[in-house]
Amino acid sequence: MSARHQCDQTEHNFVADAFNWEQCMKKEREAARAWSGNWGEVFAPKDPKTYSEKIAKLKEKMEKLPVQAMMSNSQMSYTPVVPYKEYGKNYKRKSTASDD
Repeated sequence: MSARHQCDQTEHNFVADAFNWEQCMKKEREAARAWSGNWGEVFAPKDPKTYSEKIAKLKEKMEKLPVQAMMSNSQMSYTPVVPYKEYGKNYKRKSTASDD
């Protein structure tokens, strides 16, 4: 049996791949959470340290935003859209080629 033939018969373990991916993502999330505790004072000394301080700072920022930024799409008003047919029957696409 040749080496190539043996490689063709090996099975791929999708369950192991999924587990490895989960572990990788778990480590990434944990590293992101731990980063501010480990390096936050070095790179952002003025940023809040605790979650309650972070929430208070974000609420402060939110209050400074204009009211329209807080509205959902259903609350906003948009300019009316004119249907294509109402532009007129003589509407033609402009040519992009130069007339020489």
